[in-house]
Amino acid sequence: MSEQNRQCSDTGCDKTSCESCDHANTAINFSAPLHEMSTVKKVIGIVSGKGGVGKSIVTSLLAAAMQKAGKKTAVLDADITGPSIPKAFGLHGKANATEIGLLPMQTTSGIEIISTNLLLNNETDPVVWRGPIIAGTVKQFWSDVIWTDIEYMFIDMPPGTGDVPLTVFQSLPVDAIIIVTSPQELVSMIVGKAVKMAAMMQILISNAQTMVKNIIFLVPVTYKPPLMLMDLKFWLNFP
Repeated sequence: MSEQNRQCSDTGCDKTSCESCDHANTAINFSAPLHEMSTVKKVIGIVSGKGGVGKSIVTSLLAAAMQKAGKKTAVLDADITGPSIPKAFGLHGKANATEIGLLPMQTTSGIEIISTNLLLNNETDPVVWRGPIIAGTVKQFWSDVIWTDIEYMFIDMPPGTGDVPLTVFQSLPVDAIIIVTSPQELVSMIVGKAVKMAAMMQILISNAQTMVKNIIFLVPVTYKPPLMLMDLKFWLNFP
């Protein structure tokens, strides 16, 4: 059977189509299992489709706010080739691994973090991987990391609608998404693609979607400091 038409992993099958097989009308389950020692209650994806709109800072601020509110919080940095979450929290060095799983690093406030930058020998080393390896790493961050009693996990997603968002939507139990945008027509067009992708993937966005609009503006020079402010407006409806 050609790889293009195959819907199963039976390498001994010589059929040219799966139409007559029992599994022909069965939906394929891409779900990644959570580590047996992990507990994660809510998973919230931070997406945009466009780079440079502030997904990582929004992710960091939300995680910090939830932790401050007394909720045990974690951040899964799914931006595999452009990770910035560890830097945002001032984390350096490498995460520890044991025989039973990978241990996330913790911020000073107790937020659990995993990121490719916590696996590199040097945090400025590039991650030059192809799509399948990147997607596999995201699933490993979910399945191989030991997450301890997490009430809210925020997933910082990379730009685009490719391998990582597809993997997260298909393999992780996403409860809600937060769309990050900025007030430019070009950005709105690209962000719209991410919204449509979430709808295609049957991610419930009608009630779960929250729009965060980052607006950077100049203030009068008589106002000191700062010269530039970022207005973050968001409304969370998660219990």
